[in-house]
Amino acid sequence: METTLFTCMILEQDDEEPFVQVYWARAVHLGAAIQMILDSARSNGLRNPVARECDPYDIENLRGEVAPAASAEVFWSTSQHFFPPAPLFDLPTGIISSCLEGDHDKDEIAPGFTMTVDDEGLTTIWANMAQSELFQVYSALVSVFPEYRVFWYVLHAHWEDEKEERFLVNEGLSTPAKILDHLRATWVDSVQNGFVTLTAYLKEGATNIKISDHKGICVATRSQAIAERCANLLVESGYPEVPELVSIDCEMHHWHYRLPGSRSKTELAAMLKSSGFVDWVPGSGN
Repeated sequence: METTLFTCMILEQDDEEPFVQVYWARAVHLGAAIQMILDSARSNGLRNPVARECDPYDIENLRGEVAPAASAEVFWSTSQHFFPPAPLFDLPTGIISSCLEGDHDKDEIAPGFTMTVDDEGLTTIWANMAQSELFQVYSALVSVFPEYRVFWYVLHAHWEDEKEERFLVNEGLSTPAKILDHLRATWVDSVQNGFVTLTAYLKEGATNIKISDHKGICVATRSQAIAERCANLLVESGYPEVPELVSIDCEMHHWHYRLPGSRSKTELAAMLKSSGFVDWVPGSGN
């Protein structure tokens, strides 16, 4: 298969002497490149490497010394740049910053949530979650309510550059236990896939509880009581309400990706349909 050269800035999260180092990898997609780079970084002695930003790369722009060679499948800069220890927000798997500058910087992203109400009474809660806490908090939110009308996937159009989103719904995933068991069983294709949105739909308040394709948590509801209950749970979980929350999708260049070992879009749709999901066309009434 054809490969692309990607560059990735790796952060070594050392408590005393953190540093960044640039790596490159040739891979069939970004998620595969990130995994190859992290594996190489660990082989090079990094104990806690984190991918901070990635982009496709033109080898003609390469400057400075690299090892083992620029022709290798994975190679890296021989220089490391140290900086003072500071708390950093780890984006969940499936989404990563670009090195291109936007209106906001990745260092502005912090854990927390914002809550807004539109003119039609729809309350929307958006929460930034660190990688280690995304599923834990989503599980807690879903578990607040005993029964759901339906659970669905959105396979987004930006996955494989298609024109339309694809919706796959399952009415059998009607309880928190069933939904969470499904997500655990499909982990790399669902929770860690930056090309899908996952939604549990509650009839009361026409409420959607989502893990978005940007790997944040979103609650949209017409019930003020449900909105307050979800907001309180986030506060109890240690997430403050922030009036002007900066998230990865806030005019910030970024990439979505899926991990190696995950299914392609066609393969994922086929798997879901074989396990009880059906296609749904928005506006069709089906």
